[in-house]
Amino acid sequence: MTIASPKAITFDYFGTLVDVDRGGIAGMGTVLQRLGRTDADAPALYADWDQRAVQTYRGGAYRRYREVSAHALRACLDAAGLAPDLAQTDELVEMLLAGLVERSPPHPEVPDLIVRLAARYPLMPITNMDSDLFARSQLTAHFPQVTTAEMAQAYKPSERIFRLALDRLGLHAADVLHVSLAAWADIDGAKPLGMRVAWINRGADRLSPWQPRPDYEFPDLTGLASIVAL
Repeated sequence: MTIASPKAITFDYFGTLVDVDRGGIAGMGTVLQRLGRTDADAPALYADWDQRAVQTYRGGAYRRYREVSAHALRACLDAAGLAPDLAQTDELVEMLLAGLVERSPPHPEVPDLIVRLAARYPLMPITNMDSDLFARSQLTAHFPQVTTAEMAQAYKPSERIFRLALDRLGLHAADVLHVSLAAWADIDGAKPLGMRVAWINRGADRLSPWQPRPDYEFPDLTGLASIVAL
């Protein structure tokens, strides 16, 4: 059954459209190679870094994602007994972010589906990322517009980034379908504005009892074909 057709579709990008964990782990592996510590657990360190990065940008005034990433990387490596020379931090964070943005491949169903959706709807990622870093990712050619945290000077779930995206689309919230893996960032941010949300629950996760509920839930993006015209 198809919903009343949205006038545009917005997406969380990293995680929803591309496998950010794969790219991030690859980036952390490069960091560990540079430190001469290939014996360390790259997936565990990446998971710790990711959690610290989110805590950092949600816990203070806006800073660019590069700065947040550097702060989280120093703390992550220090906690693991791998603290680098302070002069190395910029080099190491660039290695990590290069992996995260450049080596995160699209999920298998995404490239074909994006082409099909783009033939019918304006599409726009809304991403907690610096603009120049997003531009280095693998699917940018499919999106003539993007709204980044850097543009909004705010990270999801702040309403500022969602309102900026709606302003740039020139649409009311009720006319836009937002598609996301990240429940805390995107359901919590988009639903209070009146956007419809399709939750892409790739990990069979459970929502907190206090979170708003999405309008739709699918295990991957192929489910969108049941609710929008293709």
